[in-house]
Amino acid sequence: MIKILRKASMVFTILVMAVLMVIPASAMDFTVRALKPENQRKNDSAFFDLLVKPGQEQDLVIEIGNSSSAEILVLVETITATTSRNGQINYTSRSETDESMKYSFEDIVNLDENYYTIPADSSIQVAIALSVPDDPFDGCILGSIRVLREATREEREAAGAIVNQYAHVTAVRLVQDDDAENLPADFALGEINVELVNYRASIIANIRNLQPRIIKGATAKATIYVQGTDEIIFENNLDSLDFAPNSIFPYSFVDSEGYGIDAGDYTVVIDIEFEGESWKFEEDFNIPQQVADEVNEGAVNQQGQRRPGTEVTQSSSEGVPMWAVIAIGVGAATLTAVIILIILMVKRKPALSTNAT
Repeated sequence: MIKILRKASMVFTILVMAVLMVIPASAMDFTVRALKPENQRKNDSAFFDLLVKPGQEQDLVIEIGNSSSAEILVLVETITATTSRNGQINYTSRSETDESMKYSFEDIVNLDENYYTIPADSSIQVAIALSVPDDPFDGCILGSIRVLREATREEREAAGAIVNQYAHVTAVRLVQDDDAENLPADFALGEINVELVNYRASIIANIRNLQPRIIKGATAKATIYVQGTDEIIFENNLDSLDFAPNSIFPYSFVDSEGYGIDAGDYTVVIDIEFEGESWKFEEDFNIPQQVADEVNEGAVNQQGQRRPGTEVTQSSSEGVPMWAVIAIGVGAATLTAVIILIILMVKRKPALSTNAT
């Protein structure tokens, strides 16, 4: 039995190693460092935190290092900060900004090229040209410089359908006054939509940050009622909500139980609190039958109409991310293979003993 367990352990190790081989040999074989200029506000910050003047032009320089034994290819992009569906400041991907934004980070920076090859055991410097608008701006302009290490052909062939890529993100904050972040907060309720969130039927109430300032630690409470009644369709509380300047937070009410979104008239009530101030929004909206049918048909968890009087309490999340689903699937497949191999070896053991005697 001990030999069988040892063999099973070896098989398990081999399978785990096979799974891990889809990941590049080192997720940290490249580094990114901001070369901070003289107008850096806080020298202990790892990101660019710059005091700029109207019409000023300068380069934001990053140093990208490659500590591996082979050359690597990186993609360099500039991104305007937005607010994610989870209520966090998003520096990693492009999303919708609010119409109140005067200047976006992407509009005032420029890269000569996006792809750079870095030889083995060496580093390069990449300059991003910054052109500060001639007209003064209030608050701050927030964005990031994202450096993505592209997977090699060998890594892609080994990975198959799952390709792991790694990125470094360097935030950039631009202000023209040291008191720029003291602007009063101001919110508004934007459009209310019905759409799929992670393939689940959802109602989205868009909360707008109208100011060019960062919001950290706001709280929100939201309830959706059947219009003219006390029947709660969704209820949702957030303890800590962050906004990027002039961004939109898609407050998401996700039908995770799969009862579907019913057509009809509804009322949303949202309360936001921040730094001792409060904002209350109440708005009626309608969900047409065609829209309800479309999102319900596209939902992966659809199981029929919502039971009358059923209250669905949701969190503002995107559900289970795809990477987690894949990881669970790979883990389950590996465990299943190990169990099958153990069973086969256990069944073969008596036969081997018989032959030996």
